[in-house]
This record gives sequence, structure tokens and C-alpha cells, in this order.
Amino acid sequence: MSNLGFRAYGRLLSVPSRTLMVVAGLLARTPIAVLGFGFLYFAHASTGSYALGGLTSGLAIASMGLVGPLAGRVADRRGQRQLLLASAITHPIAIAGAIACGYLGSMVGLVIMSVFCGVTVAPVGAFMRARWSAIVEDTFLLRTAYAIEGVADEIVWVFGPAVAAFLAAGVAPAGGLVLSGIIGPLGALFLRMMPDAKPAAVTEHAHRPGQLLRSAPFVILLIASFATGIGFGINDLSIVSLASANGVPELAGTVLTAYSIGSASGGFLFGALSTRLGSRQMLVGTALALFVTWASLALLPGIWWFYPLGVLAGATIAPFFIAVNHIAHEIVSPAIITEALAWLNTLVICGMSLGSFTGGLINDAAGPRTAFVVVACAVAVPILLVLLSLRVFKTAERHPAEEAGSRMPAGE
Repeated sequence: MSNLGFRAYGRLLSVPSRTLMVVAGLLARTPIAVLGFGFLYFAHASTGSYALGGLTSGLAIASMGLVGPLAGRVADRRGQRQLLLASAITHPIAIAGAIACGYLGSMVGLVIMSVFCGVTVAPVGAFMRARWSAIVEDTFLLRTAYAIEGVADEIVWVFGPAVAAFLAAGVAPAGGLVLSGIIGPLGALFLRMMPDAKPAAVTEHAHRPGQLLRSAPFVILLIASFATGIGFGINDLSIVSLASANGVPELAGTVLTAYSIGSASGGFLFGALSTRLGSRQMLVGTALALFVTWASLALLPGIWWFYPLGVLAGATIAPFFIAVNHIAHEIVSPAIITEALAWLNTLVICGMSLGSFTGGLINDAAGPRTAFVVVACAVAVPILLVLLSLRVFKTAERHPAEEAGSRMPAGE
């Protein structure tokens, strides 16, 4: 089916339940994009402290990322339905608790509740990709399915923060948090109502802790994802710093939106690309494109150049992670695929958090120009890792059954 082109999207979504699944996944993703911004605005409005806003925002995002692999492990063993229901019930309660703490002036309570709010968000991106892995057998169509999820991620990141900011500024300071506490759970319940698309629950015993981390190819993907996340985090903060240094701080948000538009467009085009390239070749090509475009940002003479080049650099984001998820699907046992995909997402989030902190230090000490050079160094890591590890990936592709069997839980 490699010659379907854009018709691949029609082939995938011709089944009504799959279209509904995509819509549900889009709604359920809402907290991922708005929770951090919601805490930033609400904490500052409640206490007047940007430091507390940054702390609660960071804790919510970090806890959301760190709980993902555990949720993925549970989903692999028992299915997603229980976790989606638990998230739909507990997330609004946690949001209500955070809002109450803010209005009561309890800074400690607000910090604690920010963690609970993050923990109660299900790793919807991993859940959705695991569902596609279970229901799509054709390799090309699976890449297209991952492209749909990449575009969904970017749609949420483009519109989510903007809507959260509008609600917080124009309606109520807690508007972004309320949005997370309503739309996310509704999407989770909607997604839970679709058993026909749910991957088969794994009921075997004894999932050995750390077995994914003993797979050399998967660890390479994790390191590449982490390094890429660091580059993204430094870039985002440096865009803000560069815009401020040029006297146009209001442009920072629109420049970052250009990146997201580029990523969504790149993912959509990549999902329709007719090619017989294997997953290793796709990984090499997308990692190289990521390095070339992002490294070139260090050479740009002014903030205005970041609009066209930002779109171009953004266009390499979704294809790279589509290739990463695709090769993970090939080298990881189906029994633990949700956990694997959640680990990849977690490492990107952790990398972005570290990148934001590191980017602040670099911008304070040497300015945004130096920071963009560091971004170039960070995005060089994935292509170097991939090129140095081609034999490792080749072995994993040549013996997929053996690789999967070596990582299956005992008793499989």
C-alpha cells in the first residue's frame, strides 16, 4: 500500500470508529498542553509570584511525564479502560483541589496539588499509538497512523495554550485549569467507550522492572529523544530571550506557533509519503533533516528569519518522532508497547524541562546566540547516535521475533 499517498488517511479513517477514536484522543490530550500554562497563570494571579507559577507549572508537567511509563505498564497488562476511567474521575478532583488551595492562599497546598494534577493525566499519546499498533498491520498505514497522532499533538499545542491564556486573562484566572479538568476527562471517557479499537489486554504475570532499559536499540531511541527534548527546551526559551533582546517580546509566541504549524504540516506530509524505505533509513533521514534545519537556526541574523526557518525546522519534528515510534514498534514486544511509547514521551518531556533550565542559564550568561549553538549541539546527538548504531538496529530488525521474545515477561 506504499503508493496510496494522501489516500492513506482516507483508508485509515474510513472506519467511523477510528475517526471517533482520533477525536476522542484529541480531546483527551487537552491537559497535556494546557495544564502547565494553567498553573502558571493561576498561581501568579493567586499569589503574585511568577516563581510559584513556574514551580507549579514545572511540577505538573514533570509529574505528568514521569507517571507515563507506569501507566503504560498497567495499560499493557490490564488494558486502557481502567486508567482512562481513573483519570476521568481523579483529574477534575485534583483540579478542584488546586483551585481551592489557590483561592485560600495556600502556596504549599497549591504546589502539592500541582503534582496530583499531573499524575492524574493519562498518557494519551502513548495510548493512541498503542491502539493504532494493535489495529493496523500494514507498515505504511501504521506510519500514516502515527502521523495522525503527531498532527493531533501539534494541534493541541498550537491552540491549547492560546485558549488557556484567553480564559485566564479574559474569564477567570483559573480558566486554563478548568479547561483541563473538563475537556480532558470528557475525552478520556469518550475514548473509553470504544472497545473495538482497544488493544488486547495483557494478562500474563511478572513484568520484569527495567526490561525495556536492557534493550540497546531502545536505549538509543531514549537517549536520542532526551537530547532532542533538551534542544527543544533551550530553543523555546531562547526564542523568548531573542525576541525580548530585539524589543519585540510579543513576537515570541507567534514564532513558536510557526514551529508548531511546521511540525503539523511536516507530519501530515510525511504520513502520506510514498516510499519503500525501511524504518532504519527513515530514522537516519529524519534525524539528519532535524540536525540540518535546527543547526541552521544558529546562523540566522534576526528574529524575523525565525518565521520561515522556524516553519522549516518545525517540519522535521513530527517526522523524526514518527520514525522513532515506528522503529520502537518493530523492536519492542507488543506486550509492552504502551510502556515503551510512554518512556519515549517521558524522555522528551524531561529533556525539554532540563533544556528550559539550561537555556535560562546560557541566555543569562552568554545570550541567545550562544544558546542556539548549544541547540545545534543537542540536535546533533540523535543523528550521531543513529549512524553509530545502525548495526544494532539492523540486528533488531533482522531478528524481530528473537528480540521480542527476549523482552517478553516470564511465562510468555
